[in-house]
Amino acid sequence: MTEVIINPKVESKNALTAVKLQNIVLPNTDICTTEELFLRRNFKCLLNYEQNRIELKQGGIIKFDTYFNSFSAHKWQAYTKVKTVNINLSLQGKFQIKLLQADYFSKSVSLVNQAVITSGNLDNVDVFHDIEIKAYKGLLYLEIEALEDNCIFTGGYFDAKINNLSEINEKIAIVICTYKREEYIYKNIQLLEKYLFINPDLANKFEIFVIDNGRTLNNFLNPKVHLIPNKNTGGSGGYTRGILEVLEHKSDFSYIIFMDDDVVVAPEAFERIYNFQRIINDKSLCIGGSMLKLDNKYVQHENGAIWDDEIVRIKPDIDLRILKNVLFNEVEEHINYNGWWLFCFPTKIIDNFNLPYPFFVRGDDIELAIRLKQRIVTLNGICVWHESFENKSSPASQHYYSIKNEMILSIIYSDKFSKISAIKKIFKFSLKEAFCYKYKTANLILQAASDLLNGPYYLKTINPEDKNLEVLRMTEKAVKKPELPFVYGKYEKSIEEREDSLHRWLRLITLNGHLLPYFLFHKQNKLSEKGYTIVPTYGYRPINFFRARKGLYYNINTHEGFVVIISRVEFFRILVKTIRICLQMAVKFSRLKQLYRQTLPELTNKAFWESYLGINKSSDERC
Repeated sequence: MTEVIINPKVESKNALTAVKLQNIVLPNTDICTTEELFLRRNFKCLLNYEQNRIELKQGGIIKFDTYFNSFSAHKWQAYTKVKTVNINLSLQGKFQIKLLQADYFSKSVSLVNQAVITSGNLDNVDVFHDIEIKAYKGLLYLEIEALEDNCIFTGGYFDAKINNLSEINEKIAIVICTYKREEYIYKNIQLLEKYLFINPDLANKFEIFVIDNGRTLNNFLNPKVHLIPNKNTGGSGGYTRGILEVLEHKSDFSYIIFMDDDVVVAPEAFERIYNFQRIINDKSLCIGGSMLKLDNKYVQHENGAIWDDEIVRIKPDIDLRILKNVLFNEVEEHINYNGWWLFCFPTKIIDNFNLPYPFFVRGDDIELAIRLKQRIVTLNGICVWHESFENKSSPASQHYYSIKNEMILSIIYSDKFSKISAIKKIFKFSLKEAFCYKYKTANLILQAASDLLNGPYYLKTINPEDKNLEVLRMTEKAVKKPELPFVYGKYEKSIEEREDSLHRWLRLITLNGHLLPYFLFHKQNKLSEKGYTIVPTYGYRPINFFRARKGLYYNINTHEGFVVIISRVEFFRILVKTIRICLQMAVKFSRLKQLYRQTLPELTNKAFWESYLGINKSSDERC
């Protein structure tokens, strides 16, 4: 171990180009204060949020084996030109600094290098040089210990010297599709301006295209932020409009980043995307951002996904404060699509004849990725915090788009999806909703199947804004003060409710109670009795409604709910309608499959989308 006394740095000329890879960032009140996502510290370290630094007494220890600040040795070595890394820290005082490696297979930790650093002033210090990363799997991270009082740490970064770096001016277009999410949009634009555009190395590397489907936003003063009012054609229409705008200036942009409107961004993620794609080996590689939950910021919703006639989330619902989960994220699995809450792809893989499919919402991210056969990599620290799907105020309308679009996906891309598969899907989802007394949602699912049967040209004839309003009118409406009182004990009981096989068969042969006489139903004279059930708006099950007369669907986060009542008449109407639609599916399926596949190029080209979006290029100028 050597001790180094730091003097003022003198820059030397080097034939190699120094490229920053990732910053060591601290939690802050603008973005996230969940410390364990950024660092771990003992009681002798004070995290000063006001000055964005850590103040250490002697014996104070900071560890960076975390989601945002560990370094993915394997992925940077495998996918980029990086062979060795250097580490620069901003600090003042005397420190022992260790560079450690955590292996994602054995979970063992080993020492890579260490040094004692003394810096009299708050300086940027070159701590480690030319650390070869080829031998390491998993994560590299720093552990810093103060050897005296009054030490300060403010951050740092990993960088690398790259030979023969292209001089092409790599530039990224950030496309945000929004519908009446003004608060999120203004906040995220401010964050990107504050942390990205103010950085002299990045100020000219990004432009933002805000596609305003709700047409409610005001023009932005920043010339790098372009506001494009757009017809409400859902996420697929909004993102396609963004692609068309970027393709008009294709020579200016090497990459496009899609980002949702209801997220909180980590600006460091955008810098890491820029750094990664700048030195990537395969310029057709895409970078997927993880979705973390906005209400539990340390929980990962998913880290990429697979579509195989159904959605399989990769590494779902894991706690990223825990090192073993951060290491687990490093284990690469098969991914064939990534959600558009944060997704980066090169402009060269898309053109005016390979645009998204007009799904409105749901499935457009899956379809485009499968069609373009995109190869996707994810990295720790590249993420957004997204509003949880279970917290959405109107989830019922999503059933329409989910069922219809998932079936179209299967019809186009899956040879094993048969007429029997389609019929089983319609029966399963419509009767489940009817079993749970959600007769409007059941009818909405049957409307989705009916619209699917109208064929792909139906998508060309409808007005997507009018269709969406029709869908919204068909759903159950959640209100702040529903008819029945909310009782947490009943809500919790429904979540925990279980049944044996005999009880399940009794439910099924009685069509979840719809064939039972009323005298066998529970009384509803008291709140403590079973006459009405209370269930979450997501995760409800038919078992919760068996022999109940009423049900209260309740969103515990928004405090909204709606009441449903058992109706034999509505149930049997739905059953008859389901049988009729399934018979139509059996007759038309083969022809439908042929039509949907044949018309795919027609519905994903520029001419179709300009007509669908109502774009008049002579008068529709970029803002």
